[in-house]
Amino acid sequence: MDKKFIAAVVVCFVALTAVAAGTYFLGQKSDENIVNLREANSTATTTEDKNVEAAQNVIEETESQTPPDRVYDPEGYQGSSEGESEVVSAGNVVEANTESNAEGEDYMYGLSSEAAAQIKALNFDADSTLLWPVQGSIIIPYDMDNTVYYSTLNEYKTNPGIVIQSSQGTAVKAAADGVITMLGEDDELGVYINEAIGNDYIATYGQIVNPEVEAGDYVEAGQTIAYVNAPTRYYTKEGDNLYFAIAKDGKTVDPLEFIDYED
Repeated sequence: MDKKFIAAVVVCFVALTAVAAGTYFLGQKSDENIVNLREANSTATTTEDKNVEAAQNVIEETESQTPPDRVYDPEGYQGSSEGESEVVSAGNVVEANTESNAEGEDYMYGLSSEAAAQIKALNFDADSTLLWPVQGSIIIPYDMDNTVYYSTLNEYKTNPGIVIQSSQGTAVKAAADGVITMLGEDDELGVYINEAIGNDYIATYGQIVNPEVEAGDYVEAGQTIAYVNAPTRYYTKEGDNLYFAIAKDGKTVDPLEFIDYED
């Protein structure tokens, strides 16, 4: 066989082998590149999804922090800063407390805030003294431990105040500085006046007529607040008199503990 022909065959075989090897290598690289590209795309997709999810969380968190009294508007809403929110909140609390305090003052005996403030400023205690609301003898004493005799009723019963002998038309004086809390009327006492004299002490003047004061009025000790009336049917035999009582926190006490009195 011709040597040249054999050499040509060898050269062709080597060339074909080289071409085949190159084609295989390129195919492997191409497949590898495709795999890498797919992985890159997958990674990019995952990252993008995560970014989208994070962005969505931020939006939801922002919406949840929107003040409840405002409508969230992504384009126009510019919410308050934290400091501004605290100021608004504090202002609301102060306003609410102010309204609450005003309501509390108005509630005291149903009087105005001014009258309530005057009552709070009064100072009366166990060592204080009272003026005589009228001059006269005590015809029925205070006694909540034992019973006392009532001539008109012809019976014995306790007495939460004192009954002071007087005469119709006699001026009734305020026994202490105070604020008139009530003008009322019942069968036993007739027309009566309640006066707050401080520290939850209340003075009551009963069987009076022509009151010169109204609820909410401030009065000074010795000021005329009314006049002695004719006795009610509970005291006809006792004659003209003034009923006078003192109570502390709703519990009656003997007025003579605060009045200079000699039997």
